Amino acid sequence: MCGIAGFATRPGKSPWDMKTLSVMTDVLTHRGPDDQGFLLDGGVGLGHRRLSIIDVAGGQNPLKDTGGHVALIFNGEIYNHRSLRKELTDSGCRPATGSDGEVIVHGYLTWGLEETLRRIRGMYAFALLDRRDHSLHLARDPFGIKPLFIKEDAEGVLFGSELKSLVAALGVRPDLSSTGLLQVASMGFTLSPSTIFAGCESLDPGTWLSVRDGKVSRGRFHAVQFEPGRESSDPQALWEALGRSVSRHLMSEVPLGSFLSGGIDSSAIVAAMSEQASGPVEAVCVGISEDGMDERPYAREVASSLGVTLHEETAVPALLDLLPRLAWHLESPFSDTSAAPSWLVCQGARRHVTVALSGDGGDENFAGYRRTRFDVLEAQWRGRLPALIRHGILGPLGRQWPSGPWMPKPLRAATFLRNLGSDWLDAYIFSMSRIPEEEVRHLFHPEVLSPEPLREAFEPAAAKVADLDPLHRVLAMDMATWLKDDILVKVDRMSMAHSLEVRVPLLDTDFVHYVGGLPVEAKLYGGSGKTLFRQSLRGKLSDSVLDRPKQGFHLPMSRWLRGGLRDQLQSILSEENGPSFDWVQHHRFQRLADEHFAERADRSRELWFLMTLDAFLRSGPGGSEVAMRSSSRTTEKRGRP
Repeated sequence: MCGIAGFATRPGKSPWDMKTLSVMTDVLTHRGPDDQGFLLDGGVGLGHRRLSIIDVAGGQNPLKDTGGHVALIFNGEIYNHRSLRKELTDSGCRPATGSDGEVIVHGYLTWGLEETLRRIRGMYAFALLDRRDHSLHLARDPFGIKPLFIKEDAEGVLFGSELKSLVAALGVRPDLSSTGLLQVASMGFTLSPSTIFAGCESLDPGTWLSVRDGKVSRGRFHAVQFEPGRESSDPQALWEALGRSVSRHLMSEVPLGSFLSGGIDSSAIVAAMSEQASGPVEAVCVGISEDGMDERPYAREVASSLGVTLHEETAVPALLDLLPRLAWHLESPFSDTSAAPSWLVCQGARRHVTVALSGDGGDENFAGYRRTRFDVLEAQWRGRLPALIRHGILGPLGRQWPSGPWMPKPLRAATFLRNLGSDWLDAYIFSMSRIPEEEVRHLFHPEVLSPEPLREAFEPAAAKVADLDPLHRVLAMDMATWLKDDILVKVDRMSMAHSLEVRVPLLDTDFVHYVGGLPVEAKLYGGSGKTLFRQSLRGKLSDSVLDRPKQGFHLPMSRWLRGGLRDQLQSILSEENGPSFDWVQHHRFQRLADEHFAERADRSRELWFLMTLDAFLRSGPGGSEVAMRSSSRTTEKRGRP
């Protein structure tokens, strides 16, 4: 696992040099503390920070072919590199190293860019320079496990594994994106290709971008296919497919293990490792010292039954100390509260392993979220009720219905009623939103947010899945939005902050293709998700593990904001020259805080977002409390677009 950065200047331009390349790469040292490498060739710069996993001795980047025609910088792992290497050597290629990334170099020369991308299996982002025509090619893996950011302007194209590389090259923080700000405030994350910075984009998963003679072209090489019914509901076949995926993910020359929470997904990975691994299996569990968050008893049960070695750690989430670090690494006001415990888990795991397998992707593959079941239920009711009743009665009733944890569970119907009065896409967005769009617009200064509805960012993905059945429609939307822009972002940034490589066997391309062919009832049956997945694990994991209710991984933010975080929150609200004052209407946040402190309502989502926004503006890339100055206008009110 590594960090990459670089640029391609347009003909006649020369804004960037080796110094630029060096600062872009230096800010990624946490992603690759073991080595660095550079190449500057005719206006194209390639910079690399290496975390050595495969061919530790000989896999330094940039990787080149023997003729020196191609140079590659690479972040990630190619799990089928051995079979591809054999194909290439059989055709006459002579790889010089054992690096998995070298198959991209020789694959490009033998098969071309797109065919190579169709053949490789793994998680990756790379930049490849073809010195014969001086073209630069960038690509990102099918699910967006590994990040890649781009800034294209009149000078050329900048790219990097993290946004901070682009900020370092520019020397100043770009203006905040009004679109990205609306998205992160409402959803908790920015929806790619948008980012928090104007003019900077996240390259879509499963796509490539090429720069030749100053001209940029793009293409797609992969899209997830859902063909329900193509595969039979055979538990053994599913188990064997999981085993093949896990086996591919075990290659390593450094200590490798797995996260183990005692939940179904991580337990399934460890169970498959126990069958596939040639030696002892290591697992890591980090107990968060907070009521309801210590998963070690469940992990012990699984580890004991499978005979694996369990390393246990205890962590205390000191959020006031963590917030600046989270802001620096997450690079936006990312308000998913599971980011902090994820940081602690990765920090603890790194004491024992360099590579950890994770169960991420299980919920998106197998309908594991509670909200997914409600989405399907809403779709069923939406098809039965007349439009007049849905739009004229239920929708308006849902908007007026009181909501909150203080209500008895049978009466918490606001979201359900509101969604019945909406079409499926508006219902999906509302269910996914941490703060509804209309409330976000009420809390911010109107001019700082994009006037375009949040829905417009979801419509491209929605158009591709509109004809699917209700279950696969929501699973496809989750993979196109929530998974790649929240879950995988959090996992990548929190793990790489500690130089820990995390692999996700449940997002293996072949495995996801197989699961996409399973029928609806194999994933959701009788109101329960992961139907066939559980069946495939019977006899391998105990019933107590398989039947245990899903446990969330979120901090008790509502209580903490009334306790240990209250003084810090109040300080942000009262600091008239604080960085967030130019963006949000603090008097409205103060009213929410008063309601929350008095326990009249739970306003933790809004208040936690304000804290993450303040931390980002101070400590995020280019922030007011880091070395580089903001590029906010000096002749206008600070921060306003």
